[in-house]
Amino acid sequence: MKKLAYLLHLSILLVSCGSGNSVAVDSGQVTVIVDSAIWFENAVKADPTNFTLLLEKSRFHLRRSEVDAAQTDLEKYLSLDSSNLDVQKLYADILLSKLVLDKSKYHYEYIIERDSTYAPAYLGIGKIYAILENNAAAIAYLNKSLTIDPYQSEPYFMKGMIYRSDFLETGRTSSWDLALSSFQTAIEQDPDNYSAYVQLGVMHDQQGDSTAIQYYNSAIDIYPNSIEAWYNKGMYYQVRGNIDEAFLCYRQLNEIDSSWADPYYNQGYIHLIMTENLDSAIFYFSKATELDPGYFQAYNNIGLAYEKKGDLSNARSYYGKAVEVNPDFQLAKDNLNRLR
Repeated sequence: MKKLAYLLHLSILLVSCGSGNSVAVDSGQVTVIVDSAIWFENAVKADPTNFTLLLEKSRFHLRRSEVDAAQTDLEKYLSLDSSNLDVQKLYADILLSKLVLDKSKYHYEYIIERDSTYAPAYLGIGKIYAILENNAAAIAYLNKSLTIDPYQSEPYFMKGMIYRSDFLETGRTSSWDLALSSFQTAIEQDPDNYSAYVQLGVMHDQQGDSTAIQYYNSAIDIYPNSIEAWYNKGMYYQVRGNIDEAFLCYRQLNEIDSSWADPYYNQGYIHLIMTENLDSAIFYFSKATELDPGYFQAYNNIGLAYEKKGDLSNARSYYGKAVEVNPDFQLAKDNLNRLR
């Protein structure tokens, strides 16, 4: 459910608000290009019932990942005029991304009552049922959305997520095949569907299929700073022993987000297990613990590196630190007891 909620939230920020960083607004006399919080605040204060300004201000907040502020703007819009179904849909999408399911469903149903051919509303209800793990209802609403508009990408992506979840739960190969087919159709309908490329990469990766890299690369082409795609790509190379390519991916992650401990941990693991460069292993594991003092696996692996170097005093110290951080970590306890 957390994964699905993350993807729903991401879709609001990257799809509903568009990919641009500025927006054209007709001020009544001249069209201006703006992307300024101050400009929007002053403009709305001067003309508080200007529906166009309220809507564009909410989209501005979405571009900045300020979902609560966008929601407030849309609520003000709807308090003045609830008849705009596109605004109702965007508001329902925001509620859905925040997992306010009942209220979100109410607004989607409100739309359908007024326009039974409004495909995105059926899509929204399909997402709600997917979150609730009512797969039959979810598929029914997603298919209804596609019956109205067969050229959408998102319903196919959602069906892929449902089928993949069913495979993980039941092991049904038919669900695996349907998931692959759905994700593939999603990118056929929208070649910029980042999430579908990632899912296809993961699934082909799990099959041992080298085309996984192509899908990860396609995701990176869409979002060059994609932590998810770079990390998956690094792990693909790491488990197959291509350590040079793995290092390139992890170093790229270090540049994208230098505060994230996992890429440092993985580099330490490669040095500890695959290259046996123990000093480098200690360096990278130590970096991971600096960024995440609760990273008990990294403390244990620093202990392993010191043990391999013959420095049993430091080995015991770091095994002890791992146990201190996580008293239930049996591996570190076994390592510590072995050296006593």
